[in-house]
Parts: sequence; C-alpha cells; structure tokens
Amino acid sequence: MFIDSSSASSASPKSGRYGDLRPPQIDAIREKTPIAFVPWGALEWHCLHAPIGLDSTKAEGICLAIAEETGGVVLPAIPLGVNTIKPFKGFAHSIDTSADLAARVAEEICIQLADESFKVVILFTGHYPPEQIDALEEGARRARKMAKGTRFLVWADNQFLGDQYVGDHAGATETSFQMFFDPKSIVLDSLPDRPLTLDGDGVMGDDPREASVERGELQLKVVLQNVVPKVKALLEEIK
Repeated sequence: MFIDSSSASSASPKSGRYGDLRPPQIDAIREKTPIAFVPWGALEWHCLHAPIGLDSTKAEGICLAIAEETGGVVLPAIPLGVNTIKPFKGFAHSIDTSADLAARVAEEICIQLADESFKVVILFTGHYPPEQIDALEEGARRARKMAKGTRFLVWADNQFLGDQYVGDHAGATETSFQMFFDPKSIVLDSLPDRPLTLDGDGVMGDDPREASVERGELQLKVVLQNVVPKVKALLEEIK
C-alpha cells in the first residue's frame, strides 16, 4: 500500500519515508507539497497480545497513508510517551518520558524541519493522554515563536475516528490498527480466557479479541476521510 522509496524508480516520488529518500527526492517532494509528518508514539505495555511499540507503528502507518494521498514526507516515529500506563497503572515494559523532554524534542524537530523549508509540520501522535498532547502542543508553541513562516499542528489518531470507532488502549481499535499494519505482531491466543480489565491487563476499551485486519483497514479509511481534506486545505492556504 505504501511507497517503498528505497526501490522507487522515479527520482521524484509523491511521498516517502524521510530517512529513505535521497536529497533530490526530498527537494522534489518539498517543492510540490512542503509538508512533513512526524509520527509520535510510545514504548509501553499493550497487554500480552501486542507489542510495546504499538503506538509508534500505528502513528507511522497512518502518516504514511495520509502522505500517500496528499504528498509529503514522513519522519521515523518518535517513541517518547508522556504518562504511559506505567505511572498510570503500574505496568512494566514501559518507558515513561517527562513532559519537558517530549516538549523539547518536539520543539527542536519542528524548528529543524522549518529550517529545511517545510511549511507545514504535523506532529501526529498515536499515544494521546492529555499530558502527551499538552507536551507536544508546548513544543509546537515554542517553535511557532522561532519559525513564524511554518504551520505547526498537533493531531492524534483518536480525533479522526468519527462516530464509528473509539480510541482505546490495547483494545479492539488499537489492536485492529496493529493487525493491519503488522499482522504477525499480534498474538490473540496469548490472552487469558477471561474478561480483560484495565487494572489487571492494561486493556481499556472493547475486547481486543474483537479486532481484525479488516476492521483496521476500515478504521484507516475513516481516519483518511477525516484527515486528508484538512491536509489539502492547509496546503492550499500556504500556496
């Protein structure tokens, strides 16, 4: 589904992974669509059935899908989660980041991308407790003072799920996204044969056993329907 820029024969693809693109390819993309997507995730417990990097995989996969529709570059996902499930509910296998660190990294990434002449930078997070959003917003706010010619926005995937789906933690929604982007990483058979809970299992939302690749694809379509027009409007504004 997504462009593999390392094997693309064209010298000027419409979009691609920033780290895989050659300088002339980046220049060509930026000239046409000067937008950079910065996926933001976390490293945290997502129950026994899912990898701890789920939020990063989800955010990067969604950003690549958006960029395929709109153009632009997608940076590697940044796995700095503020208020992970570790301080929230005490689960291990979680790396919790201070809000100050996340804000400083967001600020510097934004400023550097502005320095590279990108006119729109979207920090797109797959980890979305209020503390995470606030930290990224703070980084974007600081960047706006330094780079007035670039638009900086903070979005989260759960903002764009519409009425059909609800954001969760390790539940059916997140598990379906993970199954769509990386099917082999989910092992539903590892779940205990009982109802799952937030305190006991770290699952918030519908039972992940209701997840499927097909649902993940449908969720992505909903997100794209809601996001792509907004991105295209932003690109029109900066022409």
